[in-house]
Amino acid sequence: MSNPRQVGIITAVAVLGFFGLRSLPDTQCTFLHADHEPVVVDGLEFCGLNEEANFYSPKGLRFPVELKVVLDAEGKAGEVRLLKDDGHPYYAHEVAVSHTQRVHLHLRQLGGGRQYAHLHPQPADDGSWRFEVPAHLRGIGLRAYVDFSDVRTSRTMMAEAEVAPAFTTAGAPPAPVPRNRIVELTTSTSQTGSSAMIRLRLSGLEGRKLRLKPIMGSLGHAVVFSVDRPDAGYAHMHPTLEGGEYAEDPTLAFRLRLPAPGTYDFWLNLNDGQEELLRATLVVTP
Repeated sequence: MSNPRQVGIITAVAVLGFFGLRSLPDTQCTFLHADHEPVVVDGLEFCGLNEEANFYSPKGLRFPVELKVVLDAEGKAGEVRLLKDDGHPYYAHEVAVSHTQRVHLHLRQLGGGRQYAHLHPQPADDGSWRFEVPAHLRGIGLRAYVDFSDVRTSRTMMAEAEVAPAFTTAGAPPAPVPRNRIVELTTSTSQTGSSAMIRLRLSGLEGRKLRLKPIMGSLGHAVVFSVDRPDAGYAHMHPTLEGGEYAEDPTLAFRLRLPAPGTYDFWLNLNDGQEELLRATLVVTP
């Protein structure tokens, strides 16, 4: 191959790479949310009216980060390592704060169970990130997802990994008894590929009024997993401001680009003075 042709090919590749990098998201949430235009009310962040979350498979997107999760012998504590392409870990100073936390770790039960936890590992000097395993997730197989933001690029990074249990139990330990409930989940559309507004009507148990308090800089966080395809990926969402969030027995609204047809677990993380996880079912049609 002649030198001019070699130079031309190298130049073309460089130009394509430049514009490819420019097209990547440049805000902390854009990989998770399209058209990220947050609305801030009284210090709390809500998604903008035209902003929608996306359902992603970190493995399919091939982010330049590898997730490794190891549990201790008793299965009570774990250690996360976020490894770059060169094998070096992400240290605390390299990870930006997003929704009041540096790393969002989602642990989902494997093997037919439907338990879940949203955790925030804390950094150690050796580059690891450490967390406690909730009692109801000990002794069972887990799939871990992380999302975090690189300080240098301001881009969200995502990764996933399976987590083998330190020991096995006959069945999953019971989850905490809920103090509140999701009365109803409704969607503006259920058709796959559509932009759906998903609304959750909430209530306290036994007639007790539910008043939401801030959690991770918002009034709620939601995560969606496929029931039919455990390795399909997930969506991580924050509510859109509609006005019903501050009512007694509030309503939270989330906009999501609906994934492939099937049944999904919709997990809501809220705070009424104590953090809690509630689950509802989301059905997506062809």
